Amino acid sequence: MEKKIVVFDFDKTLLDYDSTLIFYKFCIKKRKIPTAFIHLYYLLKVFSKLKIISVKKEKEIGLYFFCPKKFEEFNKICREFSKTLKLNNLYKTTFIQFYTNPNIRLIVASASYTCYLNILFPKIEVIGTTLRRNKLGFIKGIEDHPFNSEKAKLILNKGINKIDEFYTDSLNDIYTSNISNKTFWIKAGRIVNITS
Repeated sequence: MEKKIVVFDFDKTLLDYDSTLIFYKFCIKKRKIPTAFIHLYYLLKVFSKLKIISVKKEKEIGLYFFCPKKFEEFNKICREFSKTLKLNNLYKTTFIQFYTNPNIRLIVASASYTCYLNILFPKIEVIGTTLRRNKLGFIKGIEDHPFNSEKAKLILNKGINKIDEFYTDSLNDIYTSNISNKTFWIKAGRIVNITS
């Protein structure tokens, strides 16, 4: 019997907020970043909302401004940060039912960093933002960034042609919704609409 494929977005779906921004704030506290960089980053967020720069570029600059440059140190901060995240009601009521079902191929697909997603979800597949690094272990930038059409592409690259159930909060996930039999639209940890 073929397993049912169920995919969950993370930010504002299993979590009630954007984890990347909270992650950067966590790094800022740990690393004592100058205030000028914080103001500049908020300006970059505006630019990405206006589509002047891509969300990937905005995230890459945030990575450069706020995060450790060594991959090992970055992972250490991710481990600490993952302990601060509080999963929401959808996680407790819906996700957990799939988590324990052996007939389900459960995937979390998000533009959040894989380093903390893998800690939160150690026994399931994670598709998230991955990093490029050099031979010395220094971070060189973002490799995969599953945002918008890129999320659907990365799911298709896993050999998945059709998703049985997809849970998301964002219209940016319309491409992933298009390869799903059913999409459950989420707001504040609750299903507010279902499309097929």
